[in-house]
Amino acid sequence: MNNQRRVIQHTLQTGQPQLVVSLPRNDPQLAEAAIAGGAQCLKVHINVDHHASGTHFGTLTEEGPALERIVTLGTPVGIVPGAGQAMASPSDMQCLDEMGIDFYDAYLHYMPQWMLQLDCYMSTMIALSYVQKDTGFSLGVAEHYGDMIEASVIQPDGYGQPLTDADLHLYEQIVARYPQLPVVVPTQRYITPQQLPQLLAIGVRGIIIGAVVTGDQPTTIEHTTRSFREALDAVVPDDEPSKRRPSKCR
Repeated sequence: MNNQRRVIQHTLQTGQPQLVVSLPRNDPQLAEAAIAGGAQCLKVHINVDHHASGTHFGTLTEEGPALERIVTLGTPVGIVPGAGQAMASPSDMQCLDEMGIDFYDAYLHYMPQWMLQLDCYMSTMIALSYVQKDTGFSLGVAEHYGDMIEASVIQPDGYGQPLTDADLHLYEQIVARYPQLPVVVPTQRYITPQQLPQLLAIGVRGIIIGAVVTGDQPTTIEHTTRSFREALDAVVPDDEPSKRRPSKCR
């Protein structure tokens, strides 16, 4: 087992923004394209029907060989282990941990209690959704168990629409609510590289670009990833690294 993990969590904790590419398929060719474009992390999926990409991701048994090949490419890999009733089992999570996955990421309202208490090398990224909006995102469980927050708070009928000032205000609320946890934003909205400075200015620590902006072909993924990476590299955070608590895992 590789002990040098939780790379994305640790990097985000230093205040360095990160570019994560969510693959529309668990395809090593797409992973290679994202890495060639400058991805600092890849995100893969199992046990879900992915709304944004229109893709069905199978079980760990079905997706495992491709995932193993993607992990061997050397870039940190995070995984969505499922949604709803189709969630990875404890043995699945152990296999993913042994495979070398860097973090797991799922909606809070889908995470079973045991998943929040894993003894593992993986970090926990808790995805907040529009479901929690009425609570003001004041959820002690996220703060207690999470290492990172994904602000996945756009309703599905708003996917692919332009980023608005209201969205920025919503992300800023989440950043303020969880000052000890790095917050990343996925491209549920059609976010452009030119809007990265606005996101970083409100305290967002990273962006997850997916099918809404990258498309699902190697050429478009590499091109879009490179555009975001160049924009990210051009932005120098003007705040000091925050002191955040360590992961609950080993």
